Amino acid sequence: MNIKSLLLGSAAALVAVSGAQAADAIIAAEPEPLEYVRVCDAFGTGFFYIPGTETCLRIHGYVRHDILGGDLLGLDTDGDGDGDAYAKNSRLSLRTSTATDTELGTLRTYTETRFNYNNNTGNQTPSLNFAWIELGGLRVGKDESVFTTWTGYAGSVIRDDTAFGYGPFDTQLISYTYDAGNGFSAILSLEDDGPRHQFDDYTAVYEDDEGYMPDVVAGAKYEAGAFGLSVVGAYDESMSEGAVKARLDGSFGGFSAFVMGGWSSNGDEFTTTGSNRFAAWGGDWAVWGGVSAPITDRVTFNSQIQYDDYENFGAIGNLVFNVVDGFAVTTEVIYVDNLDDNDLLDNDGEWGGVLRFQRSF
Repeated sequence: MNIKSLLLGSAAALVAVSGAQAADAIIAAEPEPLEYVRVCDAFGTGFFYIPGTETCLRIHGYVRHDILGGDLLGLDTDGDGDGDAYAKNSRLSLRTSTATDTELGTLRTYTETRFNYNNNTGNQTPSLNFAWIELGGLRVGKDESVFTTWTGYAGSVIRDDTAFGYGPFDTQLISYTYDAGNGFSAILSLEDDGPRHQFDDYTAVYEDDEGYMPDVVAGAKYEAGAFGLSVVGAYDESMSEGAVKARLDGSFGGFSAFVMGGWSSNGDEFTTTGSNRFAAWGGDWAVWGGVSAPITDRVTFNSQIQYDDYENFGAIGNLVFNVVDGFAVTTEVIYVDNLDDNDLLDNDGEWGGVLRFQRSF
């Protein structure tokens, strides 16, 4: 065999081997494109699309630490009814909000779970404060009573119900809100009426509620620029009694003020928690008022006073210092004097104070 034949044969063998190896080669699949989290700005700050869906999600809440003192709010270590040591409480509030556009309006959910630890009892059982679903104007689930929320909280102070309350909070409800788009809105709510109240010598006796009838709450509101007027009425089915509240708000630049009044249909049946589920004050009527005003770009002053038919009086004032965005320190001073006609809450006037550190996210 000559050299030329040997070279040709070797070349042919190499081609054959190379072809066989090429046929058996494994080709790596193209990597799937990464799906980055997309910002959803249609429903406000902090929302993002849940990957693979058209649902927008926001995870938010706050971490808070409160230090409380004084006869009114301090820790009672000797059982005399007055605070004689600092009471301290730390809280994590974890909230979730979702929103999706649908042909029937915006579909929303909202939840809030709170975890508390204090220096008296230690860790407390977590509480589910909100868990509702909303489609358009229809809302169903765990919420605060519309009697409380429709007219709003009683000012921008921490202890806005120290002397007496202005309505119930925890409830389960089905509500519908109508918004006319011109500043007028109205609401109707069917609420879980909870335990039944009976009264014996101004002391509440609680029994299991009977029947399927819920409590009924209805309200109307008109807001026009710097002014707002709202009214809400409620019927306590278990007691066949009710209550009404009305509120007027005004704002002028950074300054704002409100006045609110409440009336109960059975104010003479007073206990330490009020005359019916909705009227959480003493006697037939109660009034609240307050102002808020900026002191500097970072400091705001808030105040509130409250007084009811049974001469329960409260005055609260605070300063909120926004240290940086998302972190605020609040100092609040409270005075309460309960001088009711039935001598249930006569404390001859007590003072209390709160120092709060809160990081919101």
